[in-house]
Amino acid sequence: MEVGLDLELVEKIPFFKKLRPADLQFILGYTKTLTLSYGSVLFKQGDPSNGLYILLEGRLQVILQSSNPVDSVAIKEVLPGQYVGEFGVFDGKPRSASVKAQQSSKLLFLPSKAFEVMIVTQPIIAKYVLVNLCDLVINQVQNKIQKEDVWNMIKEKNLRPDINNMKILCDIIRENNKTLAGIGSKVNGVLFSTKQS
Repeated sequence: MEVGLDLELVEKIPFFKKLRPADLQFILGYTKTLTLSYGSVLFKQGDPSNGLYILLEGRLQVILQSSNPVDSVAIKEVLPGQYVGEFGVFDGKPRSASVKAQQSSKLLFLPSKAFEVMIVTQPIIAKYVLVNLCDLVINQVQNKIQKEDVWNMIKEKNLRPDINNMKILCDIIRENNKTLAGIGSKVNGVLFSTKQS
């Protein structure tokens, strides 16, 4: 269900905070807002990826379904200003987890193509997304990155904020999530492009 967009609310979100008003208006031209009631599912694991959702108000829960459909693992709580669904934007793979509303929530939907353009044309947002992906990798308890130099680049966030590096980080997170759900392996070698001076 589409609802009115509160520009002042959107401008406070870290994802958009440092954009010039003209750039923000351009990006928001591609978005739509929606509301979810408590318990509603935003998307299910395995659904096709079509873009990312930025939480404006409320609270969401990210859930992994294991090979046994009865078992599920809550892996993350999403709070206002955070986003979900970015992995599929980078690799086009189906949703790797389900997301449902823990309370009535308001979201901003950004389609894949608009997000890709934003990453290429808005270095501030690209850096913000890269840092968040690095933090996700760092905070995963089960993470098994065996190459120390790779692990250090991630911890120091010493990576170029480009789509390729974001895709690699998403692959690491997806594989780790599979391990948490009891259906995965481990990420072997990865090759990042280093941060530009």
